[in-house]
Amino acid sequence: MLNSTRQAISLITYNALPDLDPDDRLLQSALEKRGVESTPAIWNDPSVNWSHSSACILRSTWDYHLHFEKFLHWAEEVSSATKLLNPYPLVKWNTRKTYLAELSANGLPVIPTEWIHDATSPTLAQILKDRNWSEAIIKPSIGLATSGVKRTNIENAAADQEHVNKLLATSEVMVQEFLPSVHQYGERALIFIDGEYSHTVRKAPFQILAAAGQAGESLAESNPKEIEIARSVLNYLDSPPLYARVDLVRDASLKPLLLELELVEPSLFLSFAPEAAEKFAEAILRRL
Repeated sequence: MLNSTRQAISLITYNALPDLDPDDRLLQSALEKRGVESTPAIWNDPSVNWSHSSACILRSTWDYHLHFEKFLHWAEEVSSATKLLNPYPLVKWNTRKTYLAELSANGLPVIPTEWIHDATSPTLAQILKDRNWSEAIIKPSIGLATSGVKRTNIENAAADQEHVNKLLATSEVMVQEFLPSVHQYGERALIFIDGEYSHTVRKAPFQILAAAGQAGESLAESNPKEIEIARSVLNYLDSPPLYARVDLVRDASLKPLLLELELVEPSLFLSFAPEAAEKFAEAILRRL
């Protein structure tokens, strides 16, 4: 265990969770045992003086997609006043899911994705036809959980173009192949703390926004191939983030593919691994 002088840390949340997600209360307890005071802080509360915190740890800012530009401006301002974790450059890069195109272009195994940038891009129906996808998932490039997410198929693609057009008003639109394995095998969320693998959780597909442990997750066995792929994704970054969640799915041949790399506000499912909150607290102290 690392020793520390009494320091104050802000755990950043949003106004619907003023007392934090239950997972983050586990982190609070682990920090308190180490002599570190940690308090919830709502990211867009104008009364907060961020320079009074030794560090601001982004946790449950689950409305950032509704105030995207304001959130990025806030993160940049906070990073100039104190230590923001994960740091602002990662926040700016990771909050727009176009990072998946960058990772794919650099040889990482990303779920097949097409991008609709504006009215000049191919239509949803054309994409499904060209890709020979019978079903697909529509997502905004700025969003979280099921916000803006819609499942479509070749028969309904023309009608679902209206949904795409509405999303285009605020961000690019992703079209990803629907993989049936998400219902049998499920999504796998691999949690890393300070670059080190911690644990894996099986997630149900298309989860609504909910506190950790309230949306049907379960602890999953660690899979060496999945850990290897998750590490290869994290190795693309310049340095290990304080925390990361690597969400994987499997294609028809059961090859693991990256669905999302979560570096801003993911649930880390600390309650599923008793030592995880302790590791997280130690990692925070190393960053101070």
